[in-house]
Amino acid sequence: MSELVQDSVGSVVEPLTITESARAELMRLTEPANSFLRLWVEQGGCSGMSYQAAIDDTHGPFDVQVYSDGELSVVTDQQSRIHVEGIHVDYSNDLVKAGFRFMNPRASHSCGCGQSFSE
Repeated sequence: MSELVQDSVGSVVEPLTITESARAELMRLTEPANSFLRLWVEQGGCSGMSYQAAIDDTHGPFDVQVYSDGELSVVTDQQSRIHVEGIHVDYSNDLVKAGFRFMNPRASHSCGCGQSFSE
């Protein structure tokens, strides 16, 4: 379960949720312990915006922590924050579409392949 976190100016950040399968995979990927998941949004894709993710170990001056449970943290940048807050992160290792899935309850539209969205 995610704790409420605050950004660098003390504003409460709406936490995102991470399923147990996504958490297990992220824990595996974020070894050593100082690594974290970095999420951001880029313009592009069929619907206008797409989520990007990478494992990182260096915090920038404008980073916002959007998830923390003591062992795992997720960070984004100030511009992506509004699109990352409150999303649901899942992981599937099925044969057809393995990988992380980002579901945004505020998305008004997503493309057929599920790789991009608009709010």
